[in-house]
Amino acid sequence: MTLRQEIYACIDDISESKLIALKPLLVALADDSVVIEYDLTDEERAEIAEVIAEYRTSPGSFTLLDDLK
Repeated sequence: MTLRQEIYACIDDISESKLIALKPLLVALADDSVVIEYDLTDEERAEIAEVIAEYRTSPGSFTLLDDLK
């Protein structure tokens, strides 16, 4: 069985309600213009941690992506 077939088999076992969570990831992975970077600098990691902490403290101060569309 190929990796693709294994993944299809896993997807077949996932309930429809949980597939909703998987769809955005699959769309992002299928889009070659999306780049996921893993080699972040310490400064970039600190900046991300700061934004996450701010979001946890005050999520209402952020604009949802759906609201921008």
